Amino acid sequence: MLAWLNHHLFGYLFVEMTGFSPERFFNMCSVHEIELWKVINTGHSYRFFMSVQGFRKIKPLVRKSKVRLRILKKFGLPFFLYRNKRRKLYAAGVVSFFLILYSLSLFIWDIEFDGNRMYTYETLLKYCESEEIRYGMRKSKIDCDVLEESLRTEFPEITWVSARVSGTRLLVKIKENEVLSEIPAKDESPCDIVAEKDGVITSMIVRSGVPNAAVGDQVEKGQVLVSGTLPIIGDSEELVNTHYVRSDADIIARTEYHFTRQMPLYRKIDVETGKVRKGQYLKAFRYSFLLMRPRPEGTSWKLTMEEEQLHLFQNFYLPVYIGRITGKEYVSYERPYTEEEKKQLAETMNQGFKKKLLEKGVQILENHVKILDNESLCQIAIDFVAEEPVGRPEALEIQRTEEPEETNNLNERN
Repeated sequence: MLAWLNHHLFGYLFVEMTGFSPERFFNMCSVHEIELWKVINTGHSYRFFMSVQGFRKIKPLVRKSKVRLRILKKFGLPFFLYRNKRRKLYAAGVVSFFLILYSLSLFIWDIEFDGNRMYTYETLLKYCESEEIRYGMRKSKIDCDVLEESLRTEFPEITWVSARVSGTRLLVKIKENEVLSEIPAKDESPCDIVAEKDGVITSMIVRSGVPNAAVGDQVEKGQVLVSGTLPIIGDSEELVNTHYVRSDADIIARTEYHFTRQMPLYRKIDVETGKVRKGQYLKAFRYSFLLMRPRPEGTSWKLTMEEEQLHLFQNFYLPVYIGRITGKEYVSYERPYTEEEKKQLAETMNQGFKKKLLEKGVQILENHVKILDNESLCQIAIDFVAEEPVGRPEALEIQRTEEPEETNNLNERN
């Protein structure tokens, strides 16, 4: 790599050699450490590359070996500048190009987060923007230490952060805590357990509280199943005091779910005609330029786009995006749903509802799907019979009881 850079920086030549003793010339070049490369024997001559510095040293060697050299082509920066010395606008353009690159290198044009699982890219990027860290800002204004500290403070589950600026990119590597940062405090406040939905109780285990229902009972949503109020009865079977506890129980009930979806009898079909339009677009900063044939009037097209941000090196990103747009023409028409399509659509809906119930911990016992047609629409009815926990805690209102007045007077006399 260093030799390649040296050749292009100081110039090199493509030379043809003829004469009496070429072998002696090559030997003398080797002795005097004159670099030759890519030597080709054409039959009546030799062709090779050599540096400009080496060419200036070989005049005595040429005379001694009785050969002749002819320069076929010149390469490198010195010859490029000489050929274009009168092209002032061209030179100004080259200088301007490098000045623009230098100016762009002073700003951030890409922000990357690595290692985030709990927090999405959009969440972290939005937080950085709230801290005045965004695309297009000067690199000198970014304090990586302050950013690391603020991310650890704002997001408790992030245990380690490393931020650095490389090229025109801000690279943020984070590590999230895989266990709970703290054990939540156990709630000991008094409460009842009430039914979350209608159902028939199939299993009930009470660990704390007074049960108000039993296995086999039909319960309604909001009904108290286990009370956290414990009455204390005296010898004369009168209420002496009331004790409040946090009810605790596992209650399973047989429940039902009913879903209905309506859809028209006709479905819209899009058919591609085979006609394709392709285009390119260029976006720089907030400006964009589209190059694409206009859409013929009265036609419909589906467009897909692929976008890529330009970069010179791995971490030297530019605020320039290029994209490719592909448009496919289509025509639409309507036709009735077939029986097979109705069944497939109903099964897709059924699987979607079933997945959501299973994610909530619901055990499905029965599942029925019905397709009902009338003159204007099609209705899909989906019924589930399931077993699931139905009890949820609900805070109860504590009522304070006062001692009888006679008891208070007796205490004062004593």
